Amino acid sequence: MTEPRTVTGSVEFIWDGDGHLLLTLDPDDPGQPHTFELTGELQEWLSGEVVEGDRIEVEFVAVEYEVVDPDSGPSDRSRAEVRNVRVIE
Repeated sequence: MTEPRTVTGSVEFIWDGDGHLLLTLDPDDPGQPHTFELTGELQEWLSGEVVEGDRIEVEFVAVEYEVVDPDSGPSDRSRAEVRNVRVIE
């Protein structure tokens, strides 16, 4: 498994539905990941605690998954698996 990474920024957009929370961040470092999907306890906690404009810190690890493109076939990609979210005061 890869080492945990952290990205800090302002929440741009939150979509909460179907047991998933999608969070788009305006990261302080534009080269960092900016879209995160949360489920379970983190999703439940963030649903009422974080609003657009809040500054947060997201701890995540990159995990590989397979993407199947109809034209080019399967390929490996990585996505951010969120471990923790912290509101920055």
